[in-house]
Formats: sequence, C-alpha cells, structure tokens
Amino acid sequence: MTSFSSGATLAGLLAAVLATASPVLQASQIDNAVHEGQVIATELSPNAKAITYWVIASDGWQVVTTVDTVINLDSDAEQHAVVRFSAVLLPGQSQLISVPFAVGEQQKALRIRRLDNRIEIERIAGSV
Repeated sequence: MTSFSSGATLAGLLAAVLATASPVLQASQIDNAVHEGQVIATELSPNAKAITYWVIASDGWQVVTTVDTVINLDSDAEQHAVVRFSAVLLPGQSQLISVPFAVGEQQKALRIRRLDNRIEIERIAGSV
C-alpha cells in the first residue's frame, strides 16, 4: 500500500506542476536557457528523473527541482523516493543536484545556474 500511495502522491505532484506551468521540455530539447514557469524534465539516471522550474520571488529567483528515484523499477516491489530542492539564486550563483549511481557507472548531475537575467539548466558529468 505504501508503494501505491507514494506513486499516487508523485503523480499528483507532477500533475499539479504540469497543469500550472508551460509544457514540459526535455533537457535535450532546449538551448539550456529556461523561461520563468517553464518546466524542464531531465533524466539523471535510468532510475532517476528531475522536474525543474523557476519563478521570480521577492528575494531572488526561486528554482524548484523535484527528483523521483525509483527502486525495483517495473516490479511489484517498485518504490519511489521523491525529494524536493528549492533555492533562491542571485546572479552568478548555482546549484548542483546529483543522485547515487552504481559502481562503474558515470555519475550524472544537474547544474542550475543564474547567469545575469536567465536561468541555465544542464546535465553534466558529476564529480566523485
């Protein structure tokens, strides 16, 4: 029952984000510059996906990223670990988000940067 409720919670969260923002783009479909309210989906690993958007706040630009990591994918024991990151970025600041990876695999990370008057989102090779 926990797996179902977690999946239902994630589905509800993603539906809410998608309903209030512009259409989702894959990180590979953009030129890295992201407009306010635009939702970007990024695959960090075969079992981890991130949804990112940003809005202007009174103290800076608030960037919100929700990461869904799946354990036992496509089985009766499938479980989701969902975490939400939120940061207010001023010009020149950045945020790095990564997920665990298997031995022998290349780690992937999501770098979110505020450059002047734009937000840039890029999947990069992470550092160990």
